[in-house]
Amino acid sequence: MTSGIRTWVAGAGVALLMAGAAAPMAAAAPASTTARPGMIDIADLPPDSLPWSGGAHDEPGWYSDGPCSAGFGVGGIPEDSIWDAGFSTSETASVSEHAIVLPTEAEAVALAESIRQYFAGCADRWRAGSPVYTVTGYDYGSLDVEEGATVGGVHLTRNPSWEGYRNFLYGVGRDGNTVAYVEWESNWTQPDVPAFKETVRAAVNKLY
Repeated sequence: MTSGIRTWVAGAGVALLMAGAAAPMAAAAPASTTARPGMIDIADLPPDSLPWSGGAHDEPGWYSDGPCSAGFGVGGIPEDSIWDAGFSTSETASVSEHAIVLPTEAEAVALAESIRQYFAGCADRWRAGSPVYTVTGYDYGSLDVEEGATVGGVHLTRNPSWEGYRNFLYGVGRDGNTVAYVEWESNWTQPDVPAFKETVRAAVNKLY
């Protein structure tokens, strides 16, 4: 775990846990699951030379980390409040989406900002951890959708340049108490930023 990992524990939840521990044993209540927010599908993805496959997971949980969000973590948020979708082509690109449902809008505001700051440091983390790459970070601005979204990217060229490159795009947005972030990655193609912005817009619009 890194210092970038934030723990989100509600005091009310701790109190309920303590009360439950002190109470006599009783029949366990059925586990509650947060309803899955609306999520992107293949029709929302940036165009690619190869067909996309994949979709949203039917069960909640943290299934994967994207290249810029790896190591961020959402410690303390129940697994049934985190939803994931994953897409890929056979060899050119991949897209992942996470939708995280928070108890309050204030917590969602804080989480969205924390994710944005972590993504903004993606280029610096690559420079520090992979000196064989020339790394360039990009700020592609904001989107006017629901409570707002931002888009950025990272381009990596391995030295010597003939050994290849990697491109990442990421977007973070919020609708009420729910945060969505989307990541695109390719070792083959240049990023279609306008198309990816529409993917992020769709992700935020579809939450509710």
